[in-house]
Amino acid sequence: MKLILIVIAIIVVLAILAFFIRRLNKTIKIYKAEAEFARCIISDERAHYQKMTEMYETLSSLRHDFKYYLKKIDELLQTGDIEKTKLYLTEIKKRIPESGLHYYCTDHAVNSLLTSYAKDCEKLNIEYNIKIALPNQFSIPRYDTCIILCNLLENALEACKKLEKGREIDLAIKTGGQRIAIKVENSFDGVVSENANLRSVKAIAERYGGHISIERTESVFTIYVMVNA
Repeated sequence: MKLILIVIAIIVVLAILAFFIRRLNKTIKIYKAEAEFARCIISDERAHYQKMTEMYETLSSLRHDFKYYLKKIDELLQTGDIEKTKLYLTEIKKRIPESGLHYYCTDHAVNSLLTSYAKDCEKLNIEYNIKIALPNQFSIPRYDTCIILCNLLENALEACKKLEKGREIDLAIKTGGQRIAIKVENSFDGVVSENANLRSVKAIAERYGGHISIERTESVFTIYVMVNA
């Protein structure tokens, strides 16, 4: 009898250990995913900063030469040679760089992230629509905000990649009272599979007193995330 109780106790202990090991493995996977997305965010921020620095340097150079340009244009206009004036203005325009940056919101980290995904969507021929109304100040750390958006958009991007046509991603963020609502709607093939992206979003949302909900049709997948601001 005593031996049976010992065996049962060992089985129970092993079962408990197995449960915690599975839970730990799941947590490790989520944190690995978050770490990878954080690395991507840092990379995007550096690219964003580099782009802004290059633009600033070019514009500083243009500002330095501004008086010379005005003098030259005035001289050309005095001669009455409109065609040469137009050609000269065209040359000046060529020196002004295209920013390649979109301004979806005032938060630089979020804006950089959304710009990065916009470029990915453009390369993959995915229609990408964004409507954002983020407050200037909110309690959720920028890191977690970016992790949520990264996971949601990565999930949507991967779903669209499986389609040959009709690819579309719609992102909407709005605030109401003390809450931030995020909605991502994307085309998909109708096959639903749980993944680390959505588990990570769920974990972060619950960390800030929020939740996620999912709706789907045969061709559209929609996820809602609600968190306290």
